[in-house]
This record gives sequence, C-alpha cells and structure tokens, in this order.
Amino acid sequence: MIKSLKKLEKNLGFKLKSNIFCLAVDTATKSGIAMIDITNGKLLVKTYLLALPKLSKDSESKAEKYQEHLAEFVKLIDKDLIPSLPKFDKNKSLLILENSFLKVNVVTFGFLRALQGIIYAKLCDKFGEIKIIFPITARNLVGFESHLPKKSKGKEKKQEIMKWIGNVVEEPIKDDNIADALLLCFAGLKL
Repeated sequence: MIKSLKKLEKNLGFKLKSNIFCLAVDTATKSGIAMIDITNGKLLVKTYLLALPKLSKDSESKAEKYQEHLAEFVKLIDKDLIPSLPKFDKNKSLLILENSFLKVNVVTFGFLRALQGIIYAKLCDKFGEIKIIFPITARNLVGFESHLPKKSKGKEKKQEIMKWIGNVVEEPIKDDNIADALLLCFAGLKL
C-alpha cells in the first residue's frame, strides 16, 4: 500500500491533516477497518476486516440472532480492534464512523446503528475527535465521481469505488468494506 504522504496527497488531489492518527470503520457484519497515521510527514496505512462469525443454528428468532450478533461484535471490538490500535496522542486523533442509511430494510438499519453504537461506546474516550459521516458525504469530500449510469447495480458501484481507491493507494483493493473505510479516512483527514 502507498507509503508516501506526498504521493497520496497528489493522487487524492488535496492535502491531508498532519501529525494525526485516524481510525475509520465501515460498519457491517464484515466491517472494514482503516488506520492512517501521519507523523512528521511520514505515512503509515493499515487495513483489515472485522467479520462477525456465523450464527449458531440454535438461534430461532430474529431477536435472538440480533442479540447474539451484537454480543459477538462486542467481543471482536475488545479482542481484535482495541488491541490492534497503536499508541497515539488522544489530542491528535480522529475516529470516523460510517453513518449508514438504509431506507428500505428497517431491521438491517437498526442492526447497523447498534454496531455503530458499540464502536462509539468502546472508543469514544480514546479519541480527541469523532466524526460520523454519510457515505455520499465522504465520496463528495474526496472528489469521487461515479461514471456509471444511474440505474447501475450496487455491486457495480462498489467495484467502481474499489477501483478508484485502488488507484489512490496504488494497490488493488479486493474488498469493498476496506475501500469504504479508506474513503472515510481520506474524507476525515482532508484539510
């Protein structure tokens, strides 16, 4: 992944904040995590996925499945995300959470909000600044413009964003959740 701050800024077409640690989370059952540390003109980018395990077959109702997933997500945050954070100055840090919007599926919308709330509760006291950004706002902030027809499928749109982010970081991006997390980071770090 790209290691030069100047090159990243050139590829993005704008300057980024300096001397700051940024964590962005694209919240889903397979959450994309992006960490960008900019210190003294040096850039460190790390990405990974935080995936909820498959539910047990014992869960019968949607409410039980929902609760089981939330409990597993809390464990993942405590076991995987928090320990993976590097040491950073709270006063020079930024947490960005995706403000998901689903106008059709109320259950999924509520679930994503609950996941976001867990991350917020677990990390709010560790970061100096927190932003919750809609995906469309993040895309606009970084200058992403879709060239697909309006009625394109969601999968095609995800592929387009992955390709765009891949060009920015000069490496193929194979997961749309990672692309979304990086996009959120870039939007939050824009000067």
